[in-house]
Amino acid sequence: MSLDVVNKQKTSTAVETESPARTTLSIDELIIGRRTHSPIYDVKGVLLLADNQVITSEIKANLKNRAEGGRIQMDESDLSKVTLRNVEVKQVAKFQVDETLSRKIDMILDNGLMGVKNTGPSFSQSVVQHGRDGYDEEQTERLAEQHAENGKVLEELLTEATNGKLTDCDAVAGMATLYLKEMSVDTDNVLTSAMGSHTPDDIAANSLESALLAMALGIEMDFDAENIKNLGIAGLTHDWGMVHVPEELRNATHQLPRIDRLQIEKHPIYSMEMLQAIPTVPKIVPLIVYQVHEKYNGGGYPRGRKGNSIPIFARIIAVADIFISLTSPRPWRKAVTRYGAMECMLHLSRERSLDPDVMRALLRIQSLFPIGSFITLSNGSVARVIRANRKDYTKPIVQIIQNADGSTPDAQDDDAIIDLTDTELKVEQALPTPGVDEIPFSTDLFSEV
Repeated sequence: MSLDVVNKQKTSTAVETESPARTTLSIDELIIGRRTHSPIYDVKGVLLLADNQVITSEIKANLKNRAEGGRIQMDESDLSKVTLRNVEVKQVAKFQVDETLSRKIDMILDNGLMGVKNTGPSFSQSVVQHGRDGYDEEQTERLAEQHAENGKVLEELLTEATNGKLTDCDAVAGMATLYLKEMSVDTDNVLTSAMGSHTPDDIAANSLESALLAMALGIEMDFDAENIKNLGIAGLTHDWGMVHVPEELRNATHQLPRIDRLQIEKHPIYSMEMLQAIPTVPKIVPLIVYQVHEKYNGGGYPRGRKGNSIPIFARIIAVADIFISLTSPRPWRKAVTRYGAMECMLHLSRERSLDPDVMRALLRIQSLFPIGSFITLSNGSVARVIRANRKDYTKPIVQIIQNADGSTPDAQDDDAIIDLTDTELKVEQALPTPGVDEIPFSTDLFSEV
């Protein structure tokens, strides 16, 4: 189909404006296969696409080449037909580094004393597999309450630890145990319910979401309950040392010079020392958090370790931390789409920045189109990914949230949940999350991970 583009120039200002009947949106929001019922304009009011056109990948690419900033305007009445707008998704003191301690940790790691062994059965044997079942609403509501409460508790614990007043880690350990129990009921629901619930500089909430994903990876990699609990404790506390990095560096909106990046790269040491000062923290936990930002190919920090010389739990949390960081807003960028984040991580995996075994585990529990992401199917409908599918990374289990005609299906209809391995339907397009300003994958992301 040819693109009906009007090249007529119109007088306009450089300021993005909306007519009373039009709304400004990102071209990425357009759903391939949907027909427009109104024209599409650029932000200056220049006509780009006539009405009654079927959106194709070629049209979207052409619009991106012509529209300033990748943004367009269209009639509000058309939004629910060609985007996910208006769709309600129902679901429910100066800190000093102790160099002696740091050298002691390095010696332990150099001598290979960080091996992890199970002392009990694999926890995966206790996890319920749900197939194409949806989420239990009662658990979803319970998890929402737990996330809100635990986020506050973690903030309080971080403050106490920063001031040297945290005398035990019972609350953190209890949190890990609680979530382990919930994961035995439905791991996917636990991960989905924690998505995107924090602001750019929310250390506690970011650590909570990273910890949950790390625990899910630990389950997938067949660790026992005690090991996964320790993995959870490490995940919940791994970035605590960031409080000792000046706020102007944490929240910088520009690329930092090397001398400032070195300040940030000290935070794993700060985290380790904070945890070493808490008597009841499992001994393995400070050793883990010290290594989370190392890279499998040796390009990380603080010591540039590589491969299996990095503890397995640190390699697991590294993968979880990068994924959550990408899908969360940062002072210098918007959140990356979940599919875009997975694209980025696959590139990093090819460069051997990430442990390939952990990345394979991530694909098994998230799929190529991660849990919670939105996609267009080959029949024109839009779905939300609710479960991964171990049979095929590219064919997750999804819930239809919008029919091809723009109507909303019955949320209680069992046919709305589809295992894509059992149908000829294919994923045509990954979409941004409705109501969230997200950006797609770009190679610019490599500089921050």
